[in-house]
Amino acid sequence: MFHEPIFPRSEFHKRYGRAWQKMAEVGLDALIGYSPGNQFWLTGFLGSLSAKRFPEFSHQVLFPKVILPREREPIIVGLQTPAETYARETHVTDIRTVLPPVEENRPRAIKEVLVGFGLQRSRVGIDLGAFGSITVPEFDALRKELPSVEFVDAAELFYRLRMVKTPAEVSYLRMAVEIQNNAFRKFVQRVGRGMSETELMFTMFQCQAEAGATEVGIAMPWTHPGYTFFRAQYPDRLMEPGDFQWFDAGAIYRGYNSDYDIILVWGEPSPEQLKTFETVKVIYIEALELWKPGRPITEIAQDVLHVVRRHGAVDPLEGQFIGHNLGYEMVEKPWLGIGCPPDLRLEVNMVVAPEWFIVTPYGPILFEENFVVGEEGLERLTDFPSKLQVIDR
Repeated sequence: MFHEPIFPRSEFHKRYGRAWQKMAEVGLDALIGYSPGNQFWLTGFLGSLSAKRFPEFSHQVLFPKVILPREREPIIVGLQTPAETYARETHVTDIRTVLPPVEENRPRAIKEVLVGFGLQRSRVGIDLGAFGSITVPEFDALRKELPSVEFVDAAELFYRLRMVKTPAEVSYLRMAVEIQNNAFRKFVQRVGRGMSETELMFTMFQCQAEAGATEVGIAMPWTHPGYTFFRAQYPDRLMEPGDFQWFDAGAIYRGYNSDYDIILVWGEPSPEQLKTFETVKVIYIEALELWKPGRPITEIAQDVLHVVRRHGAVDPLEGQFIGHNLGYEMVEKPWLGIGCPPDLRLEVNMVVAPEWFIVTPYGPILFEENFVVGEEGLERLTDFPSKLQVIDR
């Protein structure tokens, strides 16, 4: 059906209940979600799936901002032209619209909402530290409009609420991973020598679409020789025998992301290539045994680093990044590592992507799969074979 909300109203009421409880604990009278990920968690609004990919305009102008007063239903404040979409894609009934310039007019609308609830002298959390959140000029304007309101950063509060998924979210994340599983199956049967990294990237996008993805995900091949992390994909160099490739991909299903890697060799693998893959895989499998619910993330990260070093390998980030959550953002916070807050623990119903760099003769490589945290440990969602993929055609 057109414009159908992604979840029933009851799903969001459960989230509001958790948020209201946390707000009461930390003394907040209202929460304001500015970042696309936080407004999505509060409302389920997706909007134009391509528009997400040019954040310099869409994140600030087109995506709604959401106010959640304590013990009250949320209010959307957004641009006038997409207002009908806000109404149809969410269960929110109180929608306040503004005209450009939004950085001047949106603070006035937010003031109207807060004053209407008697919160002109209150303590309000805004996701100041979140990606795509409020700009400095707009925050300055908001403080001028509401000089007696104490605004505090609620970015960490939001990500701690979001990191433990509801059953409905877990089901969508399972679907996203299964789509990527099937996309990889299609991909390895379809590619061959004589293709560039750019062609491989677009082939993966096509495979994700055929497997059931609802929007464009990620597809990032990096090949040795010439591999450096995060470089642009080569449009003109073609795959040839001896190439060693790390391929990171993630499909998206109704706003929820998967994200995992495979490693490919083009032509007959050399002994060194086989050894490299096995070393990375053995370290990964052994370290996953340490991921038990209830353990502090900092302890897990320290133990993962110990496993890496015991195998004579090197993590160039020294345990500061051992993975991340999955959700609306592909690399969703909290990012996991030694530097996490001491009280941050691995919790049941987190959906995670453990990964850490290992230095190899072919550059620093990540081995990554996707899991949901269960009562006893990790449940593997990735079911594409954990083996070196040999492309011999």
